[in-house]
Amino acid sequence: MNHLDVVRLLGLDAPVPAQESGSEEWSKDSGYGGGQVIPEDFELLVQAMQKGMIAGSVVLTRPRFAVRSLEDFTEDAAPRIASMEASLRNRDHDLPLPFFPNPGGMVPWGRTARDGVLLWDTTDPDTANWTTVLTESDFQVWLDLPFSASEFTARVLMARPEGIPAFETMEEYESGTFWNVYEDIRETATALAIRDIGAVEEIVTRVRSIGVPGIRQYAEELLDRAVSESFDALPEDYLAVMKEFPGGVIAGVRVFPVAQDGSSGADGVASPAAPVLRWLDQDRLFLQWGEVEGRAAGWLAGKGTPQDWRVAYIEPDGSALTCLEDQTFATFLQRRLRGNNSLF
Repeated sequence: MNHLDVVRLLGLDAPVPAQESGSEEWSKDSGYGGGQVIPEDFELLVQAMQKGMIAGSVVLTRPRFAVRSLEDFTEDAAPRIASMEASLRNRDHDLPLPFFPNPGGMVPWGRTARDGVLLWDTTDPDTANWTTVLTESDFQVWLDLPFSASEFTARVLMARPEGIPAFETMEEYESGTFWNVYEDIRETATALAIRDIGAVEEIVTRVRSIGVPGIRQYAEELLDRAVSESFDALPEDYLAVMKEFPGGVIAGVRVFPVAQDGSSGADGVASPAAPVLRWLDQDRLFLQWGEVEGRAAGWLAGKGTPQDWRVAYIEPDGSALTCLEDQTFATFLQRRLRGNNSLF
């Protein structure tokens, strides 16, 4: 998918210059060089649209002035980047990727209606291959999405709930859809405030709080394919979470996307698959579903049903395995969401 798919879904005839009179932003003589600084697809998408809210959930970054470098492009986002870094540092959590100007650092390209942040993963030197990272307002949940900005936006449009406009000016949004969004936020806050909320419900509620259409559909697509092709049974709490979560980081724990073993990305490099099988001995099996603090995280799966599997982790050098006898996949993540980073 590209910017033309978004234009078609929005009912526009063709890409047109930004509607802000006197603005130089995104013009071809502004120094972008057709995708040399940021993806050309994104440049064309912003040229095609006026400023506003897409599908009640996404706003594209529009610098106030013409920019000629990523330093210029990220200037307005600097306070938000500092806020994210401070929030994670206070929790002793690492960023899933560094921020620009570090090599391969993340670059914000939009925001969500619920105060989340959309970023590019700039690991690939070719801007056309930059993919999307999405985090929610509390920076506890990070999603890895193999989509360009245009494909992400197209998926948002196609998955929007019935009755949500494809596009609204900010004035229209704040007099209409805005109120539905904040009612959802209040409901989410109420659910999370319940002291004895279940582990799965708390994780799923946090993922849903991102409020971007299409996330669940993509997660279900990954899960259905993996389960049908690779595994007869997996723990119910894992299946319930991964039906909503397409892979990324939850409270400092990297959870691999559920993918068919050996699947490859556009660059031909194999993607991490979850779970990954590792035999320990004749009776015990370690199934890795992620990483935490450099350790392989998974289940110690031996005798018994998947509901009996408990979280275990292997040291980076493979020297030791520790099993957390009282922690399931969901309770382990919930504990970290609530500020307990202990691995014991």
